[in-house]
Amino acid sequence: MILIGLAASVSPVAVMVLISLMTAKHPRKNTLLFLLSYTLTLVAIGVVFVLLFHARSGASNHKASGYIDIGIGVLCLLAIPLAARKRKEKPATEERGLTVTRTLTIGAGTMLVNTSTLLIYITGLHAISDARLPFADDVVAFVILTFATLLTLLIPIFIELAFPKASEKALTALRVWLVKHQRIISVGILVIFATYLLVKGIKSVV
Repeated sequence: MILIGLAASVSPVAVMVLISLMTAKHPRKNTLLFLLSYTLTLVAIGVVFVLLFHARSGASNHKASGYIDIGIGVLCLLAIPLAARKRKEKPATEERGLTVTRTLTIGAGTMLVNTSTLLIYITGLHAISDARLPFADDVVAFVILTFATLLTLLIPIFIELAFPKASEKALTALRVWLVKHQRIISVGILVIFATYLLVKGIKSVV
């Protein structure tokens, strides 16, 4: 579960957006608003899929679970061209102006277009559902998965809070590196999970 969450947290675009906010005006306020909106959107999506997965019933659950894995695996494959597409750099956030509403919108929007994170997070939710845990354990697993998914955003925030003077140069360098390598990272994680889910799903339905 933690490994799935860590894989879902590998989100170059989200980290790049976060770093842009952290190096703009009012970094802490905007960072917290972005993280709040991003997290609430992630949790809302998670709750919806948990309810959908738990709604499955009947003797054919094992095969149904396999078909869900295959479906998510196919979606991972379909998302690869999108992840491989070269993105244009947007204007700096401080030049475009950041209100509370705009920052919250950026957070929610970043989550909604974060295809690889969404698909892998949903994979983790499906795994929780398949485990058929008691309700309390379900909640704990959900919280752990969500926390792990947010980890790559929490680490830069922690670095900035712990080392405010030294962090800007390091975070800027990280953003430059991510701009160069974001496509190969996103495509790589999608290929790995597509393969894993398709093999797992086919084994379940055959």
